[in-house]
Amino acid sequence: MNADPVIGRENPIKLILNVESIVPPVTGIGRYTSEILGGLLARGLGGDLHCFSHFHWVDARRVIEASSEPPPPNNFRPFLRSLPYAYDLRCIARNAVFRRSAKSLAGAVYHEPNYILKPYDGPTIVNCHDLSHLHFPEHHPAERVRYLDRNLEKSLRKATRIVTLSDFVRREVLDTFAFDPATVITIPVGVDDRFRPHARDETQGIMSRHGLEHGRYVLSVATIEPRKNLHGLVRAFMRLPAGLRAAYPLVLCGATGWRESHLEQSLDALVREGSVRRLGYIPEADLPGLYAGAAAFAFPSFYEGFGLPPLEAMASGTPVLASATGSILEVVGDAGLLVDPHDDAALAAGLERILTDRPLRDDCIASGLERAERFSWTSCVDRTIALYRQLQGS
Repeated sequence: MNADPVIGRENPIKLILNVESIVPPVTGIGRYTSEILGGLLARGLGGDLHCFSHFHWVDARRVIEASSEPPPPNNFRPFLRSLPYAYDLRCIARNAVFRRSAKSLAGAVYHEPNYILKPYDGPTIVNCHDLSHLHFPEHHPAERVRYLDRNLEKSLRKATRIVTLSDFVRREVLDTFAFDPATVITIPVGVDDRFRPHARDETQGIMSRHGLEHGRYVLSVATIEPRKNLHGLVRAFMRLPAGLRAAYPLVLCGATGWRESHLEQSLDALVREGSVRRLGYIPEADLPGLYAGAAAFAFPSFYEGFGLPPLEAMASGTPVLASATGSILEVVGDAGLLVDPHDDAALAAGLERILTDRPLRDDCIASGLERAERFSWTSCVDRTIALYRQLQGS
């Protein structure tokens, strides 16, 4: 990120940022929040920055440092999720703490990256990353769906500004809730400079560490949850000729999410067979090399509010097979091979083409690199800061 400390010192911003999502393993919303937080610090805007996380005000730099640590084991969370209203009661208690302690920060702009605003009387910004809980409630934990059903619209209506990461989600928000279009703003996220093509010798350490060979695997990076359609990807992969599967095993990276016990059982059998490799949670430092070392990247998600993994793959010079749905059309466009995620045969045919059709591969690599240059975290952070200044000025 490009730092601009002079601007930061001359034009301070009084800001409250909820950083609860920056918890290892950092994915999705946590990644977005981490980039916003890191961008603020890099620009010298940490002097009047107040970070809230799980009942406490926390040090911004410590949050960034802790985000790269390995995720601690958490065998207690599934039990808590099973308790009636445990999620709601925790939110009520946390909001009470926030309301009381935020009173001393009058005049600050409050940015809530995770859908639901906490009680606050000043100017507010809330991110609406997607509306998947409305379209695919079966893909989420039940308590999360109930919570969003009860609170999302109220949160969005209270917000001074709503930020979406794609025009696709902006249109969905406007169509669903009939807000004033001027209050809903699209600020796309970006891709970090670490994601770039790597030569074989650059990935040697990562390949050795994970037992892989550069250019000889199909990669998918996604939390193990129903919406990511890993069931469909695995079924499509198993339709490929045995020789192709042996030459290019499917490598799955991502933390375990929810409602995928059946997939877990299927994957265990395929891992024993050798067709599929499960790497689980991967440290941020290893991801650029894993993307760049892949023969192809597959992302057959049913629904996304943006779709950062295929963007990172394109920036890494890896040809992308992705879903012809929603925001992925907006992010990947004609720089990748897009297929119907509900059609296993189309997915299998796409996988075979992206691995064996050299002209297609070359075109996807060149087009993907060019398209990825349009998305910048610097632009995302700068536009978000401009919005903070606008609201603070008003």
